[in-house]
Amino acid sequence: MIDINILNKAIALTQKGRVLEAEQLYQELLEQEPDNYVLLSTVGLFYVNVCDFRKASEYLEKAVKIKETPGTLSALGFAKFEQGEFESAAEWLEKALAAGESADIYHKLIISLFESKSYKKAVEYAAKMFEKYPDDIRSVTNKVKALTQSGKLIEAEKLCVESLKKHPEDSGLWFHLGYLKELIFCDDIQARECYKAALELGNQDANYNIAVSCQKLGEYDEAEKYYRKMLELFPNDMDTMTSLGMCLLTRKKFKEGYDLFFQRNKSSLDKKTNNPWKPGEELPKEVVVMCDQGFGDHIQFIRYIPFIKSKVKVAAAKQLRELFKKNYPQIEFIDYDEINPDMKSLRVTDLAYILDMDFDNIPFSEGYLESDTAEIQNDKLKVGLCWEAGSAGIRTMINRTIHIKCFEPLLNLENIQVYSFQVRDTLKGNENYPQMINLAKDFKDFSDTAKALKAMDVVVTVDTSVAHLAGALGVKTFLLLPYASDWRWFEDTKTTPWYKSVRIFKQTDHISWEEPINNVINLLNNPESK
Repeated sequence: MIDINILNKAIALTQKGRVLEAEQLYQELLEQEPDNYVLLSTVGLFYVNVCDFRKASEYLEKAVKIKETPGTLSALGFAKFEQGEFESAAEWLEKALAAGESADIYHKLIISLFESKSYKKAVEYAAKMFEKYPDDIRSVTNKVKALTQSGKLIEAEKLCVESLKKHPEDSGLWFHLGYLKELIFCDDIQARECYKAALELGNQDANYNIAVSCQKLGEYDEAEKYYRKMLELFPNDMDTMTSLGMCLLTRKKFKEGYDLFFQRNKSSLDKKTNNPWKPGEELPKEVVVMCDQGFGDHIQFIRYIPFIKSKVKVAAAKQLRELFKKNYPQIEFIDYDEINPDMKSLRVTDLAYILDMDFDNIPFSEGYLESDTAEIQNDKLKVGLCWEAGSAGIRTMINRTIHIKCFEPLLNLENIQVYSFQVRDTLKGNENYPQMINLAKDFKDFSDTAKALKAMDVVVTVDTSVAHLAGALGVKTFLLLPYASDWRWFEDTKTTPWYKSVRIFKQTDHISWEEPINNVINLLNNPESK
C-alpha cells in the first residue's frame, strides 16, 4: 500500500515549488513499491509538471506496461509530444482517445500526426474534433489545416475568414490565412500582412513566414532581419538557418550563406554514413559523394567532381547513373545502399563549399555533359516544353510551376512544334493539349531525356531538372523564373553563370507570367531563334 501521508506531503512540496524534496519522497515510495502502476503514473505526472519530460516518459511507460488508463496514456502522449517524438506521441494519444475523449487529446494528437507527416489520419481526426468541439478555436485551426492539406484551399480560406469575424484575436487563424493567401492567390503582400497580424498577437513563428514573404517579394534585407529575429528566439531552428543561408546565397554571399546552408536537414542520407565531412577538414585519400536533394541539384553540382583530388565514389539515383557513367567513366557510381558508412562522405550540393570554389569561379558553364541525339525530324522549329516543378514542398512547387493554360499562345504558334518533357503532369497538360507531342511518356531515365533535349532547337522550361540538364548539355534554353527565384539563380534576370546556353525570362511582378511568356513567344517567332 502507498503511504498516503508521504504521497500527500510530496504533492504539497511540489505545489510549494520544493521540487527536489518532493522528488526524494517519490523515490522513497518507489523503493517500497516499484511496480505500483498508480505510483509510477503519479511520479510520471510529477515529472510532467516540472517539465522533465524524459523522466516523465520513463515512469509513465513503466506504468502503462502494467495497466493502461486514460490519464496515464494521455500523460505519456503529452510527454512524448513535448520531446518532439511525434510518431510515438501520436501512438499513445490515439490509445488515450480510444479510452476517453477530450479536446486536449484531440489537439495534441492532430498536431503530432501533422508533424509526423501522417496526413490522412490528421485530416480524419481534425474532422472528428471539429464535429465534437465546434466552438473550440483549436478545432477550427486544425480544420483549416486539414482542408489545406486536402487541397480544399478555397473552403479553408472561407472557414478562416468566417472564424476571424468571431475570433479576431486568434493568431493561429491569421497565420493560416496568410499561408492560404500565398497558396491560392500567390499574393505575398496580403500574406505578409496576415503574418504580421499573427506576430502582433504573439505568434513568434510568424517571423519566419514574414521573412519568406519578404524574400519572395525581393526584399532581401527585410527577409534577413526577420530570419535573424527568428534565430534569436529559436537558435537551433533548422528551417530558419537553411532559409537565411539561401537568402544570403541569393546575394552571392558565398561563405556566410554556405556556413548556414550547410547545416540544413540531411536526415534522409544521415543514416547512410557515420563519417560526414565537417567544415575545415582535409579530404582523405578516398571519399564518397552522395547526390542529395533533387535531380536538378545532382545535375548542377556534378560538375565539381573532377576537382576532387581524392579517389571518388558517387552514390546517385538510378535515373541518373547511366548518364553520369557515360560522362565520368573514371568515377565509380554506386547505389545509396552500397555506401560504406565509414568512408568520408560529402554532399554533392556542398562541393563548391568544400572545394572553396566561390560563385566567381563556377566551372564548365559552357556545358559539361554529353549525350547522343534522338532522331526527331520536323521542318518546324522544335521546342521542348516543361511547365511543372517537382515536389520540393508545396510553396516551392507553386512558386515555380506555370499553369499549362498560360502557354496556350505558344502552343498555337504555326511555325513551331512543341514537344512535352513533362513527366509528372498533375495539371494534365499532355491530355488537354494534344497538339503537343508527348516525349516524356517514353522516358525511362535521364539518358532518354538528354537524347531528346539534344534534338530540340530550343527548350522552354520552368525551374526544374530539365532546365539543369539542358544547360549542362549546352542546349539553347529559355528559363522561366518566378519573381523570387531559387538562390542558385541569384538576382540575375537575363543570363546565369551556371549555364551559357540558358537565357532567363523572369517575372517582373510577383503574380503574372504574361510578360515573360510573351517575350519567349516573340523570340520564337524570330527566325534567328532556330
